[in-house]
Amino acid sequence: MARIVLVIGVLAAVQLTTQGPVRANEGPWCALRNFGSDLSEDCQYRSLEECRVTVISGFRGFCNPNPRWQGEVVKSRPHRKSQPQ
Repeated sequence: MARIVLVIGVLAAVQLTTQGPVRANEGPWCALRNFGSDLSEDCQYRSLEECRVTVISGFRGFCNPNPRWQGEVVKSRPHRKSQPQ
């Protein structure tokens, strides 16, 4: 349990110090992989299922939403109210 809290604390510190634009190859999901004392973040996954496959296929870790992901910008058109006839 202490290890999980430590990992989350380290990730929070990294996020606060690396606020910048999202890289072009990043997706909405990150695989947080643990290699002994090394922790790596891989945020290329477009779906939770895609991320889970990576984590389950031999890497110890977990999937987390990408905190830098802004999503696709979609402009919405204003809705016209229909006039009563």
